[in-house]
Amino acid sequence: MGRHKTVTDEQLLRHAREVFLKGGAFGSTKEIARRAGISEATLFQRYPTKAALFLAAMVPPEVDVEGIVHAPTKRTDAEGALTEIGRRMLVYFRSLIPTVMHLMTHPSIRMADVTAHFQKMPEDALAAALAMYLRDAQARGKVKVRNPMAAASLLISAIHSLALFELMEMHGGQDMEHAVEPFVKALWRGLDPKNQTRKASTPHGKGSRKP
Repeated sequence: MGRHKTVTDEQLLRHAREVFLKGGAFGSTKEIARRAGISEATLFQRYPTKAALFLAAMVPPEVDVEGIVHAPTKRTDAEGALTEIGRRMLVYFRSLIPTVMHLMTHPSIRMADVTAHFQKMPEDALAAALAMYLRDAQARGKVKVRNPMAAASLLISAIHSLALFELMEMHGGQDMEHAVEPFVKALWRGLDPKNQTRKASTPHGKGSRKP
């Protein structure tokens, strides 16, 4: 009579992820099996190759756009809310980028294998959700944006770069969360609806207002 499976796939993949994050493609399947309390033979019954196990363990889950973009924020002003959203994106990219880099450098895994696991790539899903957020904010008079998708992509790219800076230990290896607010402020100069009023009221010529 065969043994009942005592380790779930989720538990097995968690052990595999820990080993692969530390050792990359050279992580030991023997160590994974040991941590999971099963034999290597049982491991390969579930995942026929090491590459298949690596892909299953390391491919990130679908991005939680509701929790990142649409969840309530403490700040009610649009600029402050965008800053909070940016900080949540930074937390997400801190976990996403290291695993994706391992996948991209694996000799037996193609990016097509990775993208096949997603309904929509994380950055694309975030950009679509953030563009929708900006359209809604514009409808309520909170922002002024001509191209919501471009603005969303710009902010996401900036936050993504901060996570990369942290991973590469640039800027002395410091936490880059403090840079989110300045990035949002730089973008905000083009989103603030009051800017449109100021531009319209600024006279041409010498730059001084009429008395």
